[in-house]
Amino acid sequence: MTEQTELSSKLQEAHVQFLLARLQGEGLEATIDRELTAAWEWGSSVSLNDILDRELLITTIVRLVETAPFNQELRGIVVKSVITGIQSEFNDGTTIQNLVPKAEYDKAISHYAKFEKLRMDVIRMVLESPIYSELITDVLYHGIKDYITTENVVVKKVPGMGALMKAGAKSLNKAMPSLEGAAESTIKKFIASNLRSSVELSEKILNNALSEGNIKTIADHFWKTVSEKDFSKFKNYVSEEDIDSSIAIGDDLWTEVRKAEYLHNMIRGIVNHILDENGDKKLADLVNEIGYTQEYVANELKQILPGALARDALWQLVEARVRSNLADFYGSDACAEALA
Repeated sequence: MTEQTELSSKLQEAHVQFLLARLQGEGLEATIDRELTAAWEWGSSVSLNDILDRELLITTIVRLVETAPFNQELRGIVVKSVITGIQSEFNDGTTIQNLVPKAEYDKAISHYAKFEKLRMDVIRMVLESPIYSELITDVLYHGIKDYITTENVVVKKVPGMGALMKAGAKSLNKAMPSLEGAAESTIKKFIASNLRSSVELSEKILNNALSEGNIKTIADHFWKTVSEKDFSKFKNYVSEEDIDSSIAIGDDLWTEVRKAEYLHNMIRGIVNHILDENGDKKLADLVNEIGYTQEYVANELKQILPGALARDALWQLVEARVRSNLADFYGSDACAEALA
């Protein structure tokens, strides 16, 4: 080993130990304070617009939304995690009221119960659905049919008339099997064509039933019903297969939604809004405004990093990367020329 090579090796090891010491004990705390102070001083002189390319940011977010993987292995981890949470022993004896105070629940219900226009529009949209019309037509038809055959006052007052009508209906159905179906179709068409008044009445009834006051009453009843039930009871409602299939459906839905132009336009709109509102603010001012002050970040890092770097596996990685990067320099021609 030449004198120059030996000197290079000694300098390299000293450099390694110097950097590693900055990541341990008091050296780590000093490093955190020093680097954060430098970051905040730098942040006080630059803005979001200085460091972000708006179009590049938007295209990057859209690309990640569109291509970020969610494969079978990741789905399996999610499913197992949800099952573990549902079946956890911590659910025994834990109820909704252990997590959400009644006062906060009432406050939320009172807030959302005030959205009267939204509630009325949703009710109207539901009632105008062909499915609702079909349901009402079917209910009215069977109600009329049952009344005629079982509840009609005239039929009840004539002894044996009810049985006679039923017997006659059975005989008629045997003789003309398509007659009842045709009658049913005709009656239902008549009901459907005159259903508007029934739907309007239903709308008035539902709007009244789902008034702000009634919603609070329903919410109170719901609270009394479920607030004292243990979370452990909910594990009886879903199995691992149910959760897996639900996540699979959500995955398929997300696969389609993530490619939608609407979502991409929404991302663009949100990013543009944020940068329009905050792009000219200095980074340090913006970070301080949202609560992540230098003091807060420093205290959190001082609690997290010592324990993390104390783990042998992580420390071995850090040391290996420090040595590897410094070795590139100390083994280079530039270093040899400098030492010469």
